[in-house]
Order: sequence, then C-alpha cells, then structure tokens
Amino acid sequence: MTRLFAALVLVCFAAISNAQEMKPGLWEIATTMKMQGMEMPGGKYTHCYTAKDIADGKQYKMDEKSRCSIANLKQSGGNISYDMTCNMEGGGKLTGTIKGAMAPTTFSFEQKMRMTPDQGMGEMNSNIKGRRLGDCK
Repeated sequence: MTRLFAALVLVCFAAISNAQEMKPGLWEIATTMKMQGMEMPGGKYTHCYTAKDIADGKQYKMDEKSRCSIANLKQSGGNISYDMTCNMEGGGKLTGTIKGAMAPTTFSFEQKMRMTPDQGMGEMNSNIKGRRLGDCK
C-alpha cells in the first residue's frame, strides 16, 4: 500500500507540469489517507529539486511501475483537476479524481480513488501538501 501511495504522489506531480512552476529548492511533502473512514498512517519526506531538475521535468516523472494515465485535465490559474486511472499488477484498476492548487512555493491536492475490483478498501481519500523549505543544502 505504501508503494501505491508513493506512486499516486508522483502522479500528482505529473499532472501539474503546465501549472504555476515549482521554485527550485528543498521541498517537504506530507501525505495523509483515509480508507473506510479510518485515518491511515501519513508520511512526510523532503526532496531537493534543482533548477536543472525542474528544467528537465524531473519533478513530474512517474515511476514506470505506476502505469497511470491522466484524462480531463483542467487548469485555471493555479487550480488543477483531473481524472486518473492506474492499471495495477494482477489486473485491477485504481480510478479517481484529483483537485488541487499549485503555486511556486506550495501545493495542495485532494485525491478520491477507488480500486476495481473492490478489495474491501472502499474509497481512498488522500491529501498531499507540499511546501518549499528553502534552498537545497
């Protein structure tokens, strides 16, 4: 499940490539998830994005194992929404909607996802927030 959640975080980045550009630097990314009304353990990590990383689009790269696609991408200013489908190992699919906002030093996304066939998890609701902490060290 942790691997799946990490892939979903990367997919969010993939969808924001035309939004307000991230500012290079050290970023903190925090995630939370609810399934069946229960709060799941969240995660927090930092990553340094250099100007070259951003110029090369590395902040938007998905893990090749995620096998996700994005449709119905809508952007207005820093607001973004899209639909996502991920083909899972073993033949299942993960589908859902993502809405959020991106600015040069912050972002915030809400995901609502559902796996088919349903494996008893129901809808998975995630929040992903990022903020620039400063320059890379």
